[in-house]
Amino acid sequence: MNQQNPFDNSGKPRLLIVGASTRAAAFSAVRAGWQPVCVDQYADQDLREIAEVIPKTEAPAHWIESLYQFPTLDWIYTGGMENHPDLIEQINQKHRLRGCGPESLYRARDPFYLERLLKDKPIQAVPCRPVGFIPDDNTRWLHKPLKGAGGMGIRFLDSISPDIVINGDCYLQRYQPGIPLSALFIAFRQTTVLIGVCLQLIGNAALNAEAFQFCGGMTVSPALAPLRNPLEELGRTVAESCEIQGIFGCDLLLDPTQTDSLWLNEVNPRYTALTELLELQHRTPLLDWHLTACRSFEEHQIDTTTAPKLQKCVERAEKQPLPYISKGILYASRDSVSSQTVGNRLDFRPRYHIPECGDIPCAGTAIPAGSPVCTIYGVGENHESCLKSLADRIAWFERHFDLQACQDKTASSAFSKLWPVKTSENQFFTGFFSSRNESGSFLED
Repeated sequence: MNQQNPFDNSGKPRLLIVGASTRAAAFSAVRAGWQPVCVDQYADQDLREIAEVIPKTEAPAHWIESLYQFPTLDWIYTGGMENHPDLIEQINQKHRLRGCGPESLYRARDPFYLERLLKDKPIQAVPCRPVGFIPDDNTRWLHKPLKGAGGMGIRFLDSISPDIVINGDCYLQRYQPGIPLSALFIAFRQTTVLIGVCLQLIGNAALNAEAFQFCGGMTVSPALAPLRNPLEELGRTVAESCEIQGIFGCDLLLDPTQTDSLWLNEVNPRYTALTELLELQHRTPLLDWHLTACRSFEEHQIDTTTAPKLQKCVERAEKQPLPYISKGILYASRDSVSSQTVGNRLDFRPRYHIPECGDIPCAGTAIPAGSPVCTIYGVGENHESCLKSLADRIAWFERHFDLQACQDKTASSAFSKLWPVKTSENQFFTGFFSSRNESGSFLED
């Protein structure tokens, strides 16, 4: 007997999703009862299994013209699109945006605006300066693109040549050592709900990532008790001032040398890469809540009950024994070609089943060195077992894609990079603090 595909949403309303990578959001859409239509740079195998896919490989004019052929759809965007408000405006001419428009983006993505906004708040933004600023002390500064994504293009100011520094599309941000976290919120018209917190993996050698490059994360929800109130205030302040609608993330740095010290690094006013981890952990269709939240901003909408329902849903989930879930984006250490057999590892499971892998390239796809290969997941009863699960799968997929430049790169060596220090649960955060990337911390490499 053929196994019924639980992701068969034929006959369900279609949701347009546009971004560099849309697979995670597409699976969220299916869990929420929608049929995704995706404009995607990679058009991976597992995305094609569940969605109508428009490859985002040509000039925008081509795929935007394709979107005009559809009837008017609700639409959202994922990573990278926040840097292209002009494209968002073009899509809005035909389709109904459920999320942040260009005016909201200008504020949420302006580091100088956020610094002023949070000046007297419990969680402040990391100080920024315009290019051309000359430090007068030993403080280290980062040179960052104003329209960056995934940590690409970030460098230490003292490591780059002066002709690059004068680039007007960049800014300087004080280097703030600490543990990178990401808090996820959903903004309703009346209030903003904190969904949870994830730890971020940044520039990790186990995943062949470059310095500062985002390469995954792990759930740490429920939020640490001393941080909950400051995080909730941060979410409300940013959402109200930037007029954010629906899902958004705040990237943070926790400085364990100071009591409960959190700094805001940046705001991602969209479905984030770690949204799916909290969705799988809470077993809650977060994209459904996102769409409901966006509708609450429509004229004549008066709904004072939905946000409290979501809050109770989150609180109820946090009282359960939640699994720890991690994901790692594996980058190619050398040129490779996707094999045929990886597709055999796909299986359709219950909606909140935690997969082994995602973003699976189609057979025969050329994967240049430095490009993402696939996303790998780990799960466990605690942080250590969760990362052990992730390390085992990293080793398997590196062998599968023939990415291992040396044969001694095993699950054990991957785990040592993901979990370099044996530490108790109570010492988890302080055990992974690294101020100069000298301790081998899996958070900063």
